[in-house]
Amino acid sequence: MGKPITRLNPQIESAVQRILLVHATQLLLNIASLFPERKPNKRGQRPYDYRIIWVLCILRVLLLKTYASYEIEMRTDSRICKILGLQILPGKSTIQRAMQILSIKNILDMNRILLAEFMRQKINLLIDASGIRIIGRSIWFSLRVKRPISRRECDKVHLAVCSEVLFVMNWRISDGKKNDSPFFRLLVAPFKLLGLVLADKSYSSRKNHQLTSDKKGALFAPFKKNATGKSKGSPAWKIAFWIWQTYRTFYDGIYHQRSKIEAVFSALKKRYGDELFCKSKGMRRKEMALRFIAYNVRLYLCWKYARENGLNLYVRA
Repeated sequence: MGKPITRLNPQIESAVQRILLVHATQLLLNIASLFPERKPNKRGQRPYDYRIIWVLCILRVLLLKTYASYEIEMRTDSRICKILGLQILPGKSTIQRAMQILSIKNILDMNRILLAEFMRQKINLLIDASGIRIIGRSIWFSLRVKRPISRRECDKVHLAVCSEVLFVMNWRISDGKKNDSPFFRLLVAPFKLLGLVLADKSYSSRKNHQLTSDKKGALFAPFKKNATGKSKGSPAWKIAFWIWQTYRTFYDGIYHQRSKIEAVFSALKKRYGDELFCKSKGMRRKEMALRFIAYNVRLYLCWKYARENGLNLYVRA
């Protein structure tokens, strides 16, 4: 794969690391406060505000804490307590119960609020998928079920990444055996205007080309060997195929910018791990979704610091 050409500016990264806890907590609280308030039942002990619990669920992942280390290190942290207006944070059992109620849709909604400034404008996207290991299943042989386990039996994450700042704009999580192409429509659905959309050949189809064109964009994905230039109701496919055949160097030069998304997968797996420990499918996917928004919160603070101080967010490695 080689070495990366660019990296996050170390000056920004170190500065944000010093303020990460306080600023991330305040940012997440501002986002959560946009959700409606729920009136508690009159009977029984007054529950915690569900929005505060959501903030703590994301903070636990952002700060790389297990439930046990949350109980020991985070629960009495005066900096978090002061921002959230609590004397002591809820216990780990409360956080675990909240994870069962928190849905993928809630996490996606919070992510869209965080990146609303980018969602509204025309955007260039990088689209790809990668597998995440499930603990308890060896890639080669599982003692639990006593049979070989293929790599495709892992969970698969499908990402749409902003090509300029590398935010994770949208995601879907599926079984490892699912094909990539049908998820293209779901990944680009929240965007009204698209620019360049770069994806590998597994996403190359007439429907995907035409969908991108309908949103004022252009899909750059290599064509398969058996592909023909017949439009079959998709003019965008015919135009893209002609460009691919006539100006291959130009086409490949744009397409190879897609390699930036590999840096996002690498950063996610390096910081948060490439494996999921939850037993149930639903909890595994929530845990993975929390990693995406935690990654975005950290990167958003870096982007904001770079803009306020006139620095380049990315520099040569």
